[in-house]
Amino acid sequence: MSEKNVTDIVGLFVFIAALMFSADVAQVVGPYMVIITASAIGASFSLKRRDKTTRTSAIWFFARVCGLAALLTVGISTLVAGYYASLSERALLAPVAFILGLIGDDYPALALWVGRKINAWIDAVIRFRSGGGHE
Repeated sequence: MSEKNVTDIVGLFVFIAALMFSADVAQVVGPYMVIITASAIGASFSLKRRDKTTRTSAIWFFARVCGLAALLTVGISTLVAGYYASLSERALLAPVAFILGLIGDDYPALALWVGRKINAWIDAVIRFRSGGGHE
């Protein structure tokens, strides 16, 4: 195994995981440690925006948000890295997980906002193609 510098947050967590697991296992576990940590930090901001609830409700909220981040972060990071060649999937893990945690339970509001933006874009394209864009 070649020597690598720990130059990013994922490398740091892989190094920490290697202290507890084998190097091969650490290569898998380390990135997910980053995802869970970053999404939990984002979820803490999201939890602050929520109405006060019980501790059990807060724990369940963290479990849902971190679980969703664990499921979606790698896929979203891969899509974004494929679109922007200058970004690597590895570099996007922490920011994407943080954003997913920050969104928290606000997915319906986010979906409505995105839907409105897509509708506005489609309306603009239709107006432009029908000659309404040259006024």
